[in-house]
Amino acid sequence: MRIVVFLHALGLGGTEKAACRWAAGLVSRGHYVRVLSMHDGPRRDYLEKIGISSQVVGPWRDTIVKALVAAAPDVIHAHAPGLPFEGDVLGQALGSLPKKIPVVQTNIFGRLENPPENTWVDFRLFISWTSCVQAARRASMGLDSKFFRRASVAVYPLDPDDGPRADEIAHFRSSIGLGEHDLVFGRFSRPDPNKWTNLAIRSFRKARKRHAHIKLLLREPPPSVTNQLKRDSDQSAFIILSATSDFDEIRRTMASCDVILHTSIMGESFGYGIAEPMNLGKPVITHSVPWVDQAQLELVRHGECGFLASTSGTMASSIVLLAQDAELRKRLGCRGKLHIRHLADPSRSLDRLEHALSCAVRSVDSSMISEDITSAKVAAAYLDREQFGHSFGEQSSLRLSAMELQFRSWMSGLRKRLIRAARSATSA
Repeated sequence: MRIVVFLHALGLGGTEKAACRWAAGLVSRGHYVRVLSMHDGPRRDYLEKIGISSQVVGPWRDTIVKALVAAAPDVIHAHAPGLPFEGDVLGQALGSLPKKIPVVQTNIFGRLENPPENTWVDFRLFISWTSCVQAARRASMGLDSKFFRRASVAVYPLDPDDGPRADEIAHFRSSIGLGEHDLVFGRFSRPDPNKWTNLAIRSFRKARKRHAHIKLLLREPPPSVTNQLKRDSDQSAFIILSATSDFDEIRRTMASCDVILHTSIMGESFGYGIAEPMNLGKPVITHSVPWVDQAQLELVRHGECGFLASTSGTMASSIVLLAQDAELRKRLGCRGKLHIRHLADPSRSLDRLEHALSCAVRSVDSSMISEDITSAKVAAAYLDREQFGHSFGEQSSLRLSAMELQFRSWMSGLRKRLIRAARSATSA
């Protein structure tokens, strides 16, 4: 097949990482691949190194039309949030062509809230089973044959990686002031205030009262958080590293940690920031956010790969438990490695992507409907069982927060309906 990959940008995020990994895999299987992106970024160099041509087309319909005509693809693999966004210009460009090109959309956020794209998207792929389940529920759709007729799941791919050598890790730890016996919890994120939550820091500080010889490595918190930590009396317990686009540097940092704390106010629809340290054999402590994305629960199976701990008290207890038990850290890390390598197996992920592309080109239904229904229902049952926590305190806190947010959403919708009604009455 001749395939055009359409991206918003060539940045360093998980979307671009998965798109480039898939593109390389498709080329290795004999397909022609060309990447079109609305904005430039550092992953363009990576594509050039592996021999995949790319072009920055901007958010301009006519430029996109010309690029599509020149590439003459059989199918387009587009990456989109499932919400209205700048990339909807692709639909406008397709409408300007004499013949519609089939489109497979990788739906990044498990959202089906952009009705116009339904006219030009032929097949949808979700990036985790949990995100798929949440997408159906948000749209009040059943996990049935109708839903999976032209939809499926291709979990973001992850190549197995056993990490840097022991001497590399020791050298890196020494370079950032860590001693041989320091026990390090790490949190990795972009310095985005919209995703930041202080849960990891609050929990860590509670845990230090019970286990004083632990450190928290942060790469990289928002500037306001960094500035505050540097003024606090316990600043020596924190190691703050700046953001970097050097994957080897990030890999060494992850490998230098004993346990990963993953907290995000938005949750995850997949979560490379969880998957990559798990791939290195690191246990992960994460939390539930039932009102947003929840794929972190799929990656970090509670008690198997780490712990789900959604209050500062339960997270602190999990930190202390892992700090005190090296054998438990090892066991959870090993199980997590096996789990994530199975879940995000790059060959199976690529098989599913190829299947979706082929269905779109031939304009046929998925041949995986029955299999996908079964997998989605298993994921839905696990989500329902786990997402409100494992203690009375977590149940109370999470359920109350979810109800409060639902009420606010209902009130916001009511206000919008009343405003529209008032304007309609005025104009009449």
